[in-house]
Amino acid sequence: MSLPAPALPPAPPPAAHVHGHNRELYIDAFRGLMALVMVQGHLCDHLLSPAARALGLYQFQAMFHGSTAPGFLFASGFVAGLPRAPLSWKASVRRARRILFVMAVGYALHLPYFSLAKTMSQGSPAELRALFACDALQAIAVSQLVVLAIQWMVGRRWTLATGLLAVAVIAAGPAVWDARLSERWPLAIGSYFDVNTGSHFPLFPFAAFVLAGTVAGAAVGRQEPGKRRRRALRAGLALIALGWALEVFWLGGRVFFWGVSPAYTFIRLGALLLVLLLVDIVGQREPPGFRALALLGRETLLVFVLHLQLLYGGVLAAGPLQPLAGRLGFGAAAVALVAMIPVLFVAAWLWHRLKSRAPHEATLLLVFLGTAFAFEFLTRPW
Repeated sequence: MSLPAPALPPAPPPAAHVHGHNRELYIDAFRGLMALVMVQGHLCDHLLSPAARALGLYQFQAMFHGSTAPGFLFASGFVAGLPRAPLSWKASVRRARRILFVMAVGYALHLPYFSLAKTMSQGSPAELRALFACDALQAIAVSQLVVLAIQWMVGRRWTLATGLLAVAVIAAGPAVWDARLSERWPLAIGSYFDVNTGSHFPLFPFAAFVLAGTVAGAAVGRQEPGKRRRRALRAGLALIALGWALEVFWLGGRVFFWGVSPAYTFIRLGALLLVLLLVDIVGQREPPGFRALALLGRETLLVFVLHLQLLYGGVLAAGPLQPLAGRLGFGAAAVALVAMIPVLFVAAWLWHRLKSRAPHEATLLLVFLGTAFAFEFLTRPW
């Protein structure tokens, strides 16, 4: 929000006040952009007919959709890296509680039945693989718990330790996938290592996007705008150059580029930094719709869960759009997307307003809903 110019120039306010609002707005707008492209990609994957998916237009949009999940992970880490660390014990417990809630939501989205007894006795191998798959929320939760532990263990040097861990995850990815650890460990654990049991976002290499995001949040997000943008530009170009050099001079032909290749991971990290920089620059003028995009980004968990329920449904209700799966052309899918976005925005606005005006009541509502869900799941015989 801009203030009217005073007659005399006042002393500059503290840096945290100056930068806090703009930093929050541009990073939330980046998260909102990633969320919207993610929704568009999921909608196209689920609703388009086989004939539509065979067209070049589908392949073109798939190129962009492939980086939305890494962007989603990177942005979650970026926000986690903004506060000064290590956090106090009380703040660490609060963050750990939120992270565990995110993980619980991730598993709840994959439940085959709304009954623990039925899931254990009747769940098919395919349903159990889907239940224990490492999806975006699980990757975010585990990675952020690791960052929290690193912050407590090494204190102010946590950014160096986290950055080194991110590089180690990227470098080890091809060997971990080749070892097929998911088939050697119990499903609930092995799913975190590779894609062989159906995980879409195993920790190798996707934890690196969260870990790198936290380092970027600390090293880039805390800076004044000019320095922040210079650092983002240099780091983004350097990561892209590093990925290109790895592919051309070392990994080309040895590691599949579009999978777990370190070259591809570094290039995507660099590209995400450049997109973040672009959103930051555009946000200076706050064009129409920018704050709406930031609102969606602030409530990404709600947007993530709600759009999946609308498309696929879950154990509580069928998805309203599920009957249209695999039946639409691009025009009808575009209409469905345009109709879905206002629903997501209104839900995000209502929930954000409730949290802002009655934070204690909003927390109690989440606790009540979570407790009721868990009680029903644990006690229902079928």
